[in-house]
Amino acid sequence: MRVFRALRNAAICVSVMTVGCGGNPKPQTVKATPAQPTPAPAAPATQTAAATPDPIAALIASSERHYDAGERELAQGHLDKARIEFNQALDVLLQSPYGARTDARLRDHFDKLVDRISTREVTTLAAGDGFAGKPTEKAAIDELLEVATFDAPGAPSTSTTATVSKDLQSTSHDVPIPLNEKVVSYIELFQGRLHDFLASGLERGSAYLPMIQNVFRAEGLPLDLAYIPLIESAFKPTALSNKEARGMWQLMAGTALENGLKRDWYIDERADPEKATRASGKRARKARVG
Repeated sequence: MRVFRALRNAAICVSVMTVGCGGNPKPQTVKATPAQPTPAPAAPATQTAAATPDPIAALIASSERHYDAGERELAQGHLDKARIEFNQALDVLLQSPYGARTDARLRDHFDKLVDRISTREVTTLAAGDGFAGKPTEKAAIDELLEVATFDAPGAPSTSTTATVSKDLQSTSHDVPIPLNEKVVSYIELFQGRLHDFLASGLERGSAYLPMIQNVFRAEGLPLDLAYIPLIESAFKPTALSNKEARGMWQLMAGTALENGLKRDWYIDERADPEKATRASGKRARKARVG
């Protein structure tokens, strides 16, 4: 019942990998103390205390300066210099003591910045410059969502329920596995219309599962989560979703950058199975700790 485990693991991954973002303490402003009247007629005027600088605003301003510099380099046809400036615009946020998402203003600026740089990349490629992108394939998750939307499974049979129940009793799992009608119904769908689709994914995944399990074991994560790429991408490193998530683990550009992957006009490490796995393991571990 490897397919059943993969389905359940996908649901677990969604809940495990949802990382909450804490707020960053707001910088305080030193309030000016009104000057007390003094009888001395020639006393100098008391100066108003200067407000404490806003570190978040300073980070955003520094990031914007690098982005604007990148735009100027791009307008002059200096692609390498533009790439360096765009990367620095992101690094200013990623390497700050606050992180790129711990403050609402930083989070909003970071997400919009990633989109702006990605748009520049696309328009530059359309003009015949930049790097030659690798071919991509449709992400498995998009295909599965289409089936779930337009061909939802019906009530499961008694025999399938009995088979799943027997498997749960005889097989140990490192994540809780519930037995309910919805899960069993999808198992029947996977054994029917989607059988060949998932079988080819499992065959492809056999080359990656040992590596994934080793990474997750080192991170102290449940090994059953190693089957998540079966649902996300059918273990295809070149998978690209409708929402621009890429690779075996279907990472968004911002998430990849936050977890140590490189992504610019010349390289996208989301398509590297081992590096993307380590980034996903790091992300999952942070979610559990947080």
